[in-house]
Amino acid sequence: MFTGIIKGVIKADRIKRNTRGASLFLRLPFKAQEGDSFSVNGVCLTVFKVSGKTSVFRAVQETLRGTNLSMLKVGDWVNIEPSLRIGDSIHGHLLLGHIDGTGKIKEIKKTPSSIQLLVEYPLKLKKFIAEKGSIALDGISLTVAGLFGNEFQVTIVPYTMFNTNLQYKRIGDLLNIEIDPIARYIEKIMEEE
Repeated sequence: MFTGIIKGVIKADRIKRNTRGASLFLRLPFKAQEGDSFSVNGVCLTVFKVSGKTSVFRAVQETLRGTNLSMLKVGDWVNIEPSLRIGDSIHGHLLLGHIDGTGKIKEIKKTPSSIQLLVEYPLKLKKFIAEKGSIALDGISLTVAGLFGNEFQVTIVPYTMFNTNLQYKRIGDLLNIEIDPIARYIEKIMEEE
């Protein structure tokens, strides 16, 4: 589990692709061991191997198909968060690292005190997204500020903007979306009734 509070923004060092998926080579800003779980752009990945300061993560084809990791290039910035440990503070909201889809940035609007992003999302997620509800974009815990058809708006405070990969994002870029896990389970319960 994760909290959506990003602990590091790093560049992808190397990416090795094959028919089974991809290996991501990342220099983490903290110590990692084989078997540790990390959120990489919101995707829960496990450290496969540690070599010096570089940790190697493997992503299977299914993960690549459903996330923006499929388009990741060497030098791209990724958000990193280690998994939650018992006793850690939860300053964001609980996340699983299971991506529900990708959203396209449609608009970036700067105000004196914040930055607003307008994100177009897949219609299949519409019933899970609520104004003032929690949502994660590239692993960042955010609050939905407005809903407009199949687009939602989030307001980013400067601290979040400049301590996540959002500072490098442009209109048209894709962000990984994880809906609030509670909404996912409520929907399942409703289906069973």
